[in-house]
Amino acid sequence: MTLIGTARTRLHAVIDPILTTRHDMLPPPDDGTVDPLLAYFQWRGWTIVDRDTHTTAVLSYPESFHGALGTVDRRSAAPDDNLQELEVELVLRGVHWVAHFSSCGVLIGCDRHRSIPVTMGVHALPFTAVLGILEFLARRRRPRDIAHCLVFGACSSHSIPSGPCLLRQPAADHRSTLHAVHHGGEGAE
Repeated sequence: MTLIGTARTRLHAVIDPILTTRHDMLPPPDDGTVDPLLAYFQWRGWTIVDRDTHTTAVLSYPESFHGALGTVDRRSAAPDDNLQELEVELVLRGVHWVAHFSSCGVLIGCDRHRSIPVTMGVHALPFTAVLGILEFLARRRRPRDIAHCLVFGACSSHSIPSGPCLLRQPAADHRSTLHAVHHGGEGAE
């Protein structure tokens, strides 16, 4: 059985990298700096917007809105002021890396098109799946649909709150998939 086990291991070592897509790859191990995470996100097609220190960085996903925003300099105000590309702020909190996402959408708009915040630990088990879903939804977001809703639909309504979206508490059966991140003496998020 040892010969079969060895052959199987070698076969998987050759085949697995071929079958693994970039969306299946896990974030790199922590080395105390944001550099490996920057390389990981850039490999997935993200662009660095800002990097303050070795423990903080902001990246955007240029494929948001079918790439319609193109090469707009994300450090300056967006020409449309209401669109939010998929963006992430990577921050080291204690010994854990935390990703603060802003999903692709409008800053103030209807529930269907509004950008929502998503925060999770980078090395949490569902991170890669959540990241893949956020990227897929950002690529799929159609600027024409948002423009139509902003002009004629619910996004143009006067009943839209001017504040940020506040997420509802998750249902009891989903709590097992959430991972808390400790913020020093502030408690869990």
